[in-house]
Amino acid sequence: MENMKNKSDMKDMVIGIGFYRREQWPLLLETSVDAQILGKTYDEWLDVLDSSIEKIRAHGIEPELIEVDVNELLAFCEKQGMKNNAEARSRFIAELAREKRTGKQTE
Repeated sequence: MENMKNKSDMKDMVIGIGFYRREQWPLLLETSVDAQILGKTYDEWLDVLDSSIEKIRAHGIEPELIEVDVNELLAFCEKQGMKNNAEARSRFIAELAREKRTGKQTE
């Protein structure tokens, strides 16, 4: 029974994945303190994104793409006193996903 519950919970799980627009890619790289983990080109990053989506789907979870405006990300980082790094991007994407689900904006 426990095992069945866990599988059911996973299907209800939502994983938000940030999606960046090609035209904002240079700004993202320029402002990220960990740009080396993003990939050298937008197309390289897209390949990693596609691979990540497939891995998540293989676990029975449908990821939700969350479009990220880099300027809004940078404003979030400044407001939170964070550098633009993987942790800040993850937190921002989580907030956007939450807003999308609830229809409410967070401060």
